Amino acid sequence: MMSLNIHFLDVGHGDCTIVDFPEHFTVIDINNCRTLAKESESELKNKFKPPAPNPFLAGLSALGSPASQRPSLPPTPNPLLAGLSALGSPPPPSPNYFRILAEQAESERKLQEAKDKLTNPIDYLKARFPGRSIFRYIQSHPDMDHMAGIHRLLEEGIGIANFWDTHHCIEKDLDALRTGQVNHDIQDWHTYLTLRRSTGTNPTVLRLKAGDTNNFWTTDGIEIWAPFDHKYYNDPNSDPNALSYVLLIRVGACNILLGGDATEATWKEIYERRKGQFPKIHLLKASHHGRKSGYHMESVKAMNPDVTILSVGELKSKDDASGSYERFSNKGCHSTLDHGDIRATCWEDSEVWLYDRDDNLFLQSFK
Repeated sequence: MMSLNIHFLDVGHGDCTIVDFPEHFTVIDINNCRTLAKESESELKNKFKPPAPNPFLAGLSALGSPASQRPSLPPTPNPLLAGLSALGSPPPPSPNYFRILAEQAESERKLQEAKDKLTNPIDYLKARFPGRSIFRYIQSHPDMDHMAGIHRLLEEGIGIANFWDTHHCIEKDLDALRTGQVNHDIQDWHTYLTLRRSTGTNPTVLRLKAGDTNNFWTTDGIEIWAPFDHKYYNDPNSDPNALSYVLLIRVGACNILLGGDATEATWKEIYERRKGQFPKIHLLKASHHGRKSGYHMESVKAMNPDVTILSVGELKSKDDASGSYERFSNKGCHSTLDHGDIRATCWEDSEVWLYDRDDNLFLQSFK
C-alpha cells in the first residue's frame, strides 16, 4: 500500500519539515540554531523542578512520629551570643539551602540535556538521506527561525533545484545580525537573498499563490491554500507570517495539512473563501508552533483532524493554543518537545502512524 513519510524535526525554536516524496524530495524551512524559545525553557524548567514539600503534610508527619523523632523547638537564643555572632561570621545556611542548590543544579542539567538532544537538520539530512539533493525547498515565509542554516546547507553541498519563495521586500536589521544581538547568522540572510534573486535554474525560483497548479507539485498531490495574492509585495513592514504558505498534501485518501506560520486572519480568509467546507484532515501541523496567533477554531473544527503535530512544544502560557487543538483532534495533539523528532507515515487508506526520535511507534490513528 502506498504511503508517504513526513519528518517533523525537533529543532527547538524554529521549524524544519521533510517530505520524502520518492521523486521530488522536499524540505520546508530549516533551523540549525539548536535553541529553545524562552517560553519552552521556562516550561522545561518547571517540568524538571521537583515539587515543593507540602508543609501541612510535613507537619502532620512530624506530629505522628515518635517523640524522639519529632523536631524539637530551637533553644531560646542567648542575646549576648547572638550579638557576638552578628559581629563575626554570618549564620550557617538553613538545612534546605543545599537541597535547593542540588535541585537547581539537577534542573539545569536536565534542561541542558534537552537542548543537547535538539536536532541539527543538516546532520539529519546527511545521516538519513545521504547523497540526496533537494528537489523542492519551500521557504514558508521570511522569518530567520525558519531559514537559519540555509548557508551551511549549501556549504555542505546539498543542492536545491527549485526554491519556493514569497513576494515581499522585507529587510532585516543587519547590524543586529552582524553583532549577535539576535541569535541568527547574517550569512543565512545573505544566502536567502542570493537564492531568491536567482534568475536561472540554479535554483529555479517560484513564488506561488493559492490555486496555482503545475505538473510537478500537482502530481505530488500538493495543493496551495495560501498565500492568496502578493498584496504585501511593496510593504517593507508587512508581517512575515501573513505571507506564509499553507499546503495540503493528498496521499490517496489521506489528507495532510501543513499550516506554516499562517495567522488567524489568514485562516479566517481561508474559511470564508471555502465557505466553511474543508476536506477531512488526517494529519494537521498546527500553524505558528501551536500559538493562538495562528489558531482559528472554526477552521480546525471544520478540518476535524485525526492527529495534530506541534513543532517546538506545548507552551503553558497565554499564547498557547495546544489545549484547543487537543480538544478538536480525535487522536490527540503531539509535540516535538515531548517526542523529539516525529516521523509520520501517512497511508493511502488515510491511517497515520507516528514514530518518536528513537523510531518507536507511539500512535496508530485507526486504533
